[in-house]
Amino acid sequence: MSKGKEQKKERLIKTIEKAALIYKEKMVGRHFLYVFDDRYIEVVFRERDFMHLTGVDSTLRAEQFYKDAIRGRLKADHIFFSKRHPYDLCAKKASQLINIGKVVDSELFILEDTTTHTFTYKFGLTDLELTMCLSEDTDQNGNIVGDHYIARSLRVEDCFDKSEEAFIVRFIFARKNGERKYSTAMYQEPNDTILKLPTSVLEKLDDKLTGL
Repeated sequence: MSKGKEQKKERLIKTIEKAALIYKEKMVGRHFLYVFDDRYIEVVFRERDFMHLTGVDSTLRAEQFYKDAIRGRLKADHIFFSKRHPYDLCAKKASQLINIGKVVDSELFILEDTTTHTFTYKFGLTDLELTMCLSEDTDQNGNIVGDHYIARSLRVEDCFDKSEEAFIVRFIFARKNGERKYSTAMYQEPNDTILKLPTSVLEKLDDKLTGL
């Protein structure tokens, strides 16, 4: 490997490691409730999904890639690029990867039925610069597991023109894994109030949020 290519990899790795720490601190170990229109979806950001969001190919399994990233132990020979995942695309993703935490605590739009050249995602979260594509969680046989969605892909674009519908995210709530109800309000659309939410959402919130 030439010195120039190795330096590019090292810069990319540093960005991935920074993003992994944000992913761990703000996203892993929680469930998130996104309220839009009068509907909602629940989303889980798993450790093993992080590698797919970076866009790189790796000699490591997804779980080990994440662990090495948060420990600052990724090496140049752990990642490589391919026709499907070229360096330029991965570098473009890296430019927004460190902003990954925005999808859990900032103003967003939720996109419905987002179609790319390889897949149709049921939902997407976008801040107009990056889009987190979501799909139902399934087992190895394709059976749906639970009623939550998981992160499948990160795209450096808003994807509005690739989606059937777009809605403003009214609220984002969070709860730790193991908690029964959502106890933290991560984001609230200005001039909206929790008590305006439908009963199906209010029932999922801790009393300290609703005051009921």
